[in-house]
Amino acid sequence: MRVHEFEYQPIETESFVQLTDQSTSSLSMFDRRSLLVCLYSLVGSLAITYVFSVPFQKRRAKQHQLKSLGAFSVAFDANGSVSSARFRHLIDPGFSEACGQLQVVDLKGAIGIRQSLQVLTRLESLRMIVLSISDVRDEDIQFLPQIPGLKHIWMTNTKLTDQCVDDLARIERLEIIKLDGTEISAEGIERLKLLKPKVKIEGVTRAK
Repeated sequence: MRVHEFEYQPIETESFVQLTDQSTSSLSMFDRRSLLVCLYSLVGSLAITYVFSVPFQKRRAKQHQLKSLGAFSVAFDANGSVSSARFRHLIDPGFSEACGQLQVVDLKGAIGIRQSLQVLTRLESLRMIVLSISDVRDEDIQFLPQIPGLKHIWMTNTKLTDQCVDDLARIERLEIIKLDGTEISAEGIERLKLLKPKVKIEGVTRAK
C-alpha cells in the first residue's frame, strides 16, 4: 500500500493580508458607488416631487404674475410668500392683489413713481420702500403716510427738497430714512429731526 505524502505549504502572512485588503477595497468601492447612485436617485426624486408640488407651482405662478406687472426681481420668504420685489414701473392696480404679504418694494431708478405710490398705499404689510435714483418729487411723498406699516425709506440721489419734510414727518412708524444726494437743505434735515426725534436720518444732502 502506497502512502502519498503531501508537503504542507503554509500561506505567507503578507500575501494573505494583501489579498484580504484587495477584497475589502473592492467591496468598499462597490458600496460607495451603490450609495452614490442611491443618493442621486433620492435627490432626483425629491427635486421632481418639489417641482410638481403645489407650493412650488404657486410660487412660480406668483412670480410670473408679478413679472407681468413689471417686476424683474422677486424674492420669497421661508413660507413661500413674496417678501420683496424690484420694479422699473409699478402702475398696475392689480399689483396689490398679487403681492400678498409683500414687505419690501424696490423702485430704484423707476419712473412713474406718483402712480406707483398710490398703488402701494393698499399694502398694509409693506415695511420698506426704495426710491433711490427715481423720478420721485416732493408732491409724491404725500402718499407715504397712507402706508400704515412703513418703517424704512431710501431716497438717495433724488430731487426731493425741503417741501417734502412735513409729509415725511407724518409717517407714523418711520424708523430709518436715507437722504444721501437729495436737495433737502441742512435746515430741512434739522427740522425733520425736530419733528421725528426718534427717526434715524442717514446721508448728506447736496443742497447748499
